Amino acid sequence: MRELGAALFGRHVTLAYSSDDEIRELLTGFAQRAVTAGHRVVIFLDTDSGDLERALGTAVSGAAPGQFTTLRFGTGMSGSLGGPLFGGPLFGVADMLDLLGRLAGDTLGGDWPAISLAGEMRWTDRPAWTPADLFAYEHQVNRFFGDPRVTGLCLYDRRRFGKELLARIGAVHPGPLLGFTLGGWGAHLRLTGELDASNTESLPSILELVAGADSVVMLDASELSFVDAAGAGHIVRFAASRPYHRTVVRCSRGVRQALQLVGAEQVPSLVLRDRVADAPVG
Repeated sequence: MRELGAALFGRHVTLAYSSDDEIRELLTGFAQRAVTAGHRVVIFLDTDSGDLERALGTAVSGAAPGQFTTLRFGTGMSGSLGGPLFGGPLFGVADMLDLLGRLAGDTLGGDWPAISLAGEMRWTDRPAWTPADLFAYEHQVNRFFGDPRVTGLCLYDRRRFGKELLARIGAVHPGPLLGFTLGGWGAHLRLTGELDASNTESLPSILELVAGADSVVMLDASELSFVDAAGAGHIVRFAASRPYHRTVVRCSRGVRQALQLVGAEQVPSLVLRDRVADAPVG
């Protein structure tokens, strides 16, 4: 069984499971670690997941008041957000993104230092959510995870979702290998970890977070230990799409070579800089 350790925090991760016992173990472990870390925890479940909901409640019975919430599709949610917010025949991508935004804002502007969100993604297996909608959602939801205080875990049932779709969904999730943080001066995006075939399709949605900046974009890849050709290509094309504003990439020699191999030197707006040891985190 895969362990979900503290390194998961601040990432957007997906896992596939094959049995009810497996998802129960994954979700209870996730919830217990997040509660112990002092996070607010919200778990999204399918309509008929009452047994899983009860198991989660037992696993985190020591949670503080208001710290732990489970939402089953179609049951709604009360409290500070008010009203039936999760589910319904017309509940779509924009509705879920709006709900997540309000949850994060309500949490981080209140008494909790971080929020950990997890979804039993069977609830998306409905007519209102086509595979294209699901892929679009997973692509767009990356915008919430530039804040290291926000963690997301998406759990997909191999018995309900096809292998090809799961592979595409997995590639747009940056974690657990890739981390990113927004912050610092101007438009500052920091990448850490590894960018490879398992997550490279997450990079366009991450770069979109700073694409509209009317200034220099600083892409700090100093702690990016590996980038494959596809990932390097995304970075070069991003810089080329902003010809009137510089994109400065601070990186190691290996990442620089990967960028040069896919045409970095042909993009005047792309500036490569050597990484600086012990550079401050923006």
